[in-house]
Amino acid sequence: RYSFGYPACPALEDQEKLWPLLEPGRIDISLSDEYQLEPEQSTSAIIAHHPEARYFSVRDRKADPDLKERIGV
Repeated sequence: RYSFGYPACPALEDQEKLWPLLEPGRIDISLSDEYQLEPEQSTSAIIAHHPEARYFSVRDRKADPDLKERIGV
């Protein structure tokens, strides 16, 4: 499971890209201006079910200037 705000998906603002696909308003979940889910106990994640799936970390965008180019942002 990869969750926004953790090493594999460090940028909380990336949740906004998936927001229209999830339609969270159907279950009364909203995204704050700080990209936090409301109500507070809500969680979003990308689930990967594959025998070769593994956890990984993405380096800090500020510390890695060409990261945006490599990930297509």
